[in-house]
Amino acid sequence: MSRTPMTRTPMTETGTLTIGWQDEAGDWHKDFEMRLPTMADVEDAMAEAGEGANQARITRYVWARTITRLGTLPQDAITPELLGALPDTEFGQLNAAEDRLRKKLMAASAVAAS
Repeated sequence: MSRTPMTRTPMTETGTLTIGWQDEAGDWHKDFEMRLPTMADVEDAMAEAGEGANQARITRYVWARTITRLGTLPQDAITPELLGALPDTEFGQLNAAEDRLRKKLMAASAVAAS
C-alpha cells in the first residue's frame, strides 16, 4: 500500500528573548520564531546530545532544530552551541513560547475534532 506523505504548513510561535544573542559585528538578535518539535526531532536531538545528557541539554538540541528564525541569523547558524551560549534567562522565554505553541495546536485540534 502506497502512502502519500502529509504536507502541511507547520504552526509557529514568535517571541522575543530577554537579552538575545550578540554576533561578532555587535548586532543583537532577539526576535525568534519556532515550530513544534516532531517525535523525529526529539529522537535525533537525544542521539546528538549524547548518552546521559540531561533534559535541558536535550531540549537545547531540540530547539536548535525547531527555531526557524533568530533575529537575522541564517537558520543554519542556530546551533545547540549557540543556544548554549545564551544567558540562562532565555531558557524560560523559549520554553514559554513552546508551551504557547502546544496550546494553540491543541485548541486547533480540539475544534477540528468537534
